Amino acid sequence: MINKGDFLISTPESLGDYYFNRSIVILTEVNQDEIVGFIVNKELDYTLKDLDNSVLDKEIKIFSGGPVNQDNLYFIHAHPELINNGINFYNKLFWGGEFKECIKMINESRVINPSVKFFSGYSGWTHDQLIDEIKNGSWIIKKNETNDMFCNDSKKMWRENMKQMDEKFKIWSNAPEDPQNN
Repeated sequence: MINKGDFLISTPESLGDYYFNRSIVILTEVNQDEIVGFIVNKELDYTLKDLDNSVLDKEIKIFSGGPVNQDNLYFIHAHPELINNGINFYNKLFWGGEFKECIKMINESRVINPSVKFFSGYSGWTHDQLIDEIKNGSWIIKKNETNDMFCNDSKKMWRENMKQMDEKFKIWSNAPEDPQNN
């Protein structure tokens, strides 16, 4: 039912949740005990350079990966040949690895934005908890067909995915994030 690399797309039924409202989560770990992932479309107001002054690229955004361990920085990349010790979780996507190597490759322009994404915190559930949330209609599972988590306009990702859903969700693609602003 749920696999590593799948996307969870929050439905309008979950609009009241602060972290998961209009979010898309890529799953990096799925087992009988827990499910872990990162919100790929919630940019924070600071960059990697703000956290690490050795970074030369001033444009690499940090994303809110979720409500768990927000004091930690995580990353997903598509460069196992340049960044050692990453965990291959789907196709050509890797979770983590040698952080200093990653920064070095960014500074040498060998790893370019957006082929790496950084996250403050992560999202985690017990297996049964997430299954219940899916059954209750809070999430739609979307199979990862294109590794589109690296798209350049993450702010439009949720809206674009809603447009691809059935009619009951398409109407939400044009609704304001805060319905009181309608």
